[in-house]
Amino acid sequence: MTYIKPEIIDGNKKNDLVKLAERYLGYDSVYTWNANLSGYIIQLKTNSEKIYDFFQENFYPSPLDKKLRPHGIVYAVVNIPGTEPQSYYNIDAHTGIIFNMTDYFAVRSLALAIIFDVIEETGRLHFLRGSLIDLDGEGICLMGQSGTGVSTHTFLLMEIEKARIHSNDLIYLERLGGEKGRISTLAPERKFYLNNAIAQISPRVKILFERCRKEETHFMLDPWWIGGEEKYIDTTRIKVVFILKPDPKKSELAKRLTKKEAMTLLQDEDPPFMNPYKVITNEEQLDQIRFFFSRLFDFSAVYQINSAFPIFDIQNRIRQIVMSKEYLEPLEVTEEKFQEEIFEVFNKINYDDVLNRVSKIGNQTNVKRLSEAEIKTEAEKYGTKTKFNNYNFVSTVKNRSAPLTVYVGSPKVVQHTLNENQKEIIRNLPKTIEDVFHYLDKSTFLTTTRTMGSNGEFVPRCTLFLSIHRKEMVRLAHMMNASLFPDDDVQDEKLHPQLYIVFIPEWHEKDRQILVFPEIGVTFVLGSDYFGEVKKGFLRMAMYLAKLRGMLGLHAGAKIIKALDKDTNELKTYSMIIFGLTATGKTTHSTHSHDLDESKGEGIKIVQDDFIALRKDGSAFGTEKGFYLKTDGVDPDIHPLIYKAVTQENAIFENVLVDYLGNVFFQDETLTGNGRGIMQREAFGKYMNETVNIPPLNELDGLIILLITRRNTVVPIAAKLTIEQAAAAFMLGESIHTSGSNPKRAGESIRIVGTNPFIVGSEAEEGNIFYDLIKPHEKKIQCYQINTGGTGEIIETDADGRKIIIQKVNRIPIKDMASIIRGIVRRSIEWKDDDYFGVKIPRKVEDMDYSIYDPKLYYTPEQIEKFVKELKEERKEYLKKFKDLYPIISNAL
Repeated sequence: MTYIKPEIIDGNKKNDLVKLAERYLGYDSVYTWNANLSGYIIQLKTNSEKIYDFFQENFYPSPLDKKLRPHGIVYAVVNIPGTEPQSYYNIDAHTGIIFNMTDYFAVRSLALAIIFDVIEETGRLHFLRGSLIDLDGEGICLMGQSGTGVSTHTFLLMEIEKARIHSNDLIYLERLGGEKGRISTLAPERKFYLNNAIAQISPRVKILFERCRKEETHFMLDPWWIGGEEKYIDTTRIKVVFILKPDPKKSELAKRLTKKEAMTLLQDEDPPFMNPYKVITNEEQLDQIRFFFSRLFDFSAVYQINSAFPIFDIQNRIRQIVMSKEYLEPLEVTEEKFQEEIFEVFNKINYDDVLNRVSKIGNQTNVKRLSEAEIKTEAEKYGTKTKFNNYNFVSTVKNRSAPLTVYVGSPKVVQHTLNENQKEIIRNLPKTIEDVFHYLDKSTFLTTTRTMGSNGEFVPRCTLFLSIHRKEMVRLAHMMNASLFPDDDVQDEKLHPQLYIVFIPEWHEKDRQILVFPEIGVTFVLGSDYFGEVKKGFLRMAMYLAKLRGMLGLHAGAKIIKALDKDTNELKTYSMIIFGLTATGKTTHSTHSHDLDESKGEGIKIVQDDFIALRKDGSAFGTEKGFYLKTDGVDPDIHPLIYKAVTQENAIFENVLVDYLGNVFFQDETLTGNGRGIMQREAFGKYMNETVNIPPLNELDGLIILLITRRNTVVPIAAKLTIEQAAAAFMLGESIHTSGSNPKRAGESIRIVGTNPFIVGSEAEEGNIFYDLIKPHEKKIQCYQINTGGTGEIIETDADGRKIIIQKVNRIPIKDMASIIRGIVRRSIEWKDDDYFGVKIPRKVEDMDYSIYDPKLYYTPEQIEKFVKELKEERKEYLKKFKDLYPIISNAL
């Protein structure tokens, strides 16, 4: 008999049908019974003695107490003249109504449908549709669609010595999880409602069949009759799940599934998760079911059984698996398997509890609150005063701990590529969180709160909880205060989303790690004392929130430029966004004047150095009042504005070499190649923009996007791009490793989407959003790629794998790049079609000889062809991994 889903009805129709039912449920004809299905009460009201008897036999009783309100009610009324057999269900009242259906099958199905609806509404999913056998204390669960042989193989397994039946069609899981992976179960049905064909499978059941209550297609069997306590058990623990699914095209009878494979298989079934009793399934309910099965598969092996094979072949293979206990052996941990392991760990984290505990740290008695001036005074005690009357601080860790950074949360935010250190961090995550909260009660902490940005719509409120067990760590709070804006103490969550960093520098070095919880706005920095983790930690979380609000966080500098248009001689005002990884020239060109003629009204206004949030109208919100720049190579002649800013008293140095007399050596890399400084926007004087934001495009003559790459062979020094090519360049994010990200690989080529190593979530989505934000303004946006590396380099690898420079690169000096950018904003560059990359490149640039960067001067035609071909193939292969990227972007190469 095939299960037919009931018609879903509204409250009005439910009331009308109940009135009709009650006409035939007089005091002398109604049978009422409360059934208890593992604590859930379903009440039956019927005028059919047969249905009443089967219902009583099937389920455990619950008191018929008027004060006891059932979770659901089933009206089963027969002999209503002129009424077609039909089943109805009202979701709001959990009321089912069946007219003129004499088989108990329909009543039981509707009762179970109500149970599943109730438990999913309350978020307490415990029932599983399947059968369960206990074998020596271990539960063997079988699942499958109707007709796949679940009951058949259940009763065939009963022939094994010590096998005891627990459930046939419905399993109640008492508890999921537990330290030892226990999944305890209860039997919700007192007697089993079985297809008559089962009587032909089992000799013992065949004998009992004659004594059972029967109808045309099914009979009711008391499992105790099969063999008492030797063959029946009311609780066990699931250790293996067999999913029966026919597939005549496959030659494999049984396959061990990963958790992901099992979840995919069950989700793709019709109905999902092989449960025909579900009357309605929305996305929220599916999430609950997914979580339920995910927890189940945490502690049980899963096999797919091809039920298209002959019955006894299937039974023999199942028995082989069960008797050998091969299901207890762990699967080989592949990358896919580890992705499952990630979520097994992440599902154990109570994110609400983490956020709640972090947000209340400030109330603890071991947390100090000092004013900005007091923090500055304390910090300077541990710094070295320079000849500029500012201070230098030296950290133990001198670069970001990118390889030790892990994103924690839902599949939307987690990283898909992890190194072995990150995997180990994840495995230990629950204990680490417990240890952090334990330590929060032990050490002395300092807290400071600042705001990120200055606008009326999106100003994240950033709170740092810093352990000052090592008192000199107060400098991190001082540097944060110098970077972000003062806190206005506004609690509007829409304007001021709350972000928190818990920073414990003295954490054991071997366990150094950065734990990012983007969805709750919390980051733990453990075992590092590098300020970049504070800065980037808050910016990373803010960028994720910005994306959720329709903006796109960009690792980019921003400025306003006024320049005389060559053709019209009119003064035009542009906003400019400059993309680039650390140490590729982003800050240099974001703060450079480009030698514009100020006497004619030309000039720049510096807006931001590092991060902005781009909006639909072409405007962007800035984030910081203090710029955190690499100081290596800072030269008063080459970087006059930067040099002036970093030599002010309010600047702060980190890991810059300062001698005992206070002399500062920007070029000296004895301590690190990643020396840093915080310079204030106000130090740029007349070059400082009034706000940290750039205005919408309707207030400007246009927006210029510069995407910095740093390649040393055949990539053009400057290229004019279409919007689509710009989006592709954004996705490629071609640059080099720097000492700020990975000092061991400094100088090596790298690709990072958006030149932004702090993206949370889908990278393809970032590219699509970038395209969607700029494409509507195509007429007012100009896109360019500039190569701050050079051309002409030839590197070969020797027999030992060492890289040997055969021909040095012809680097482009900042002065020449300033000429190119000046030519872009003046629209004075003559462009021509490039021979290799489908872009436009300069034919002529004022005030410089652009021809010296022509690859033909450094390579043979064969070498150029080789380099170009290899690069194009690399780019195409790289973009292939972004499955959800718009084709118009990936095809723009």
